Amino acid sequence: MPDPSSRRTFLAASAAAVSTAAFPWNTAAAEDSAAELISGKDERLIVLKPYPAVIETPLKLLTEHQLTPAELLFVRNNSQPKDAATISASTHRQWAISVGGAVSKTARIALNSLGSLPRTEYEMVLQCSGNGRSLFSFAAQTSGTQWGRGGMGNVKFGGVRLSAVLDHLGVEVRKSVRFVNAGGSDEPLPDKEDFLHSLPVEDVLNRSIIATTLNGKPLAAIHGGPARLITPGVFGTMQVKWLSELVFVAEESTNYNHVPRYRVPNSPIRPGTKYDFTLQNSAYNWDLKVKSVILNPNHGDALKAGENTIQGVAFNDGRVSISSVLLSFDKGQTWTRAELSQPESQYGWIRFSLKKKLSRGTHTIWSRAIDELGRTQPLDGSIAWNPRGYEWNGVEQIKVTVS
Repeated sequence: MPDPSSRRTFLAASAAAVSTAAFPWNTAAAEDSAAELISGKDERLIVLKPYPAVIETPLKLLTEHQLTPAELLFVRNNSQPKDAATISASTHRQWAISVGGAVSKTARIALNSLGSLPRTEYEMVLQCSGNGRSLFSFAAQTSGTQWGRGGMGNVKFGGVRLSAVLDHLGVEVRKSVRFVNAGGSDEPLPDKEDFLHSLPVEDVLNRSIIATTLNGKPLAAIHGGPARLITPGVFGTMQVKWLSELVFVAEESTNYNHVPRYRVPNSPIRPGTKYDFTLQNSAYNWDLKVKSVILNPNHGDALKAGENTIQGVAFNDGRVSISSVLLSFDKGQTWTRAELSQPESQYGWIRFSLKKKLSRGTHTIWSRAIDELGRTQPLDGSIAWNPRGYEWNGVEQIKVTVS
């Protein structure tokens, strides 16, 4: 696999060969300030698209906090309520979520009635399923915003378990149910269906919460406030924002945003292959893959000769722990185990670090996470290439110069 370059370098190299009509990232986005587009966001964030907002976090900013503050957290919205461009709490005070489908009775969940129910908090990785998409494009071009690796954060969502809310309302789910269709109140894009995902009902009833807080504060409007359906250990697209509807169903939805979007092929395909996504030949973006990301230094950094500290994070779907993160300075011929700092939560990311003496010259640094099930990152991430560039988890590779 080629060494990854920065998002800006990739866009510059691609611009001559690829039209923005075919691959709709906003080439003028760098002129926009995240702080101007979304009230409260840090101006150092990278704007990939102004509206609906797509904003990436520079990796070094993620070294500063165990919990990523709302002002530094990435943004990926397919659509966006007009009053949601702020990290402040939503102004909607009488929010309610409808419940229907194959249930014993229909109901409405009023957020202001949940105060008496026990609260649950999850420290967890929130990651866009397109995070790292630009790295797939070295094998063959992918469609969509060409994310670098900063479409992720480690946050703490708080709320009430959905199962507890249903029990409180006396709503029973019928045995025929296999999925929950979750929809938000954002407006659909022109000529498209409203945003909706089908989520596996077993996972939702076991783990999901109706989240109303982020890092202990009222849930930011731009991140789905006042209510978001949160299921720890899964990709961000399935964490449905501005939650307004839950429909329990026997069959997976054919909504445009669920199929053909946000899916990966069931079997590997050759990079560059066109693919007609269906419910039968593909899977929705669900469990997070095992992954490590070097946060500091960054690709292309200039370092001083002598001892340097390599820092990063690693995570998976939370089903088991990350057992090790290995670093290589000779393109995978030998590996050194990094020191790990375990999180409080099984769904949060762990930090890794390694001190290494580097001599003058150019150095390639690789990192590879392994979990207790033996799951790891492929040496060549392009083996999972897909036309929309979802779920990148190849071995991390950066280059630095030392003088």
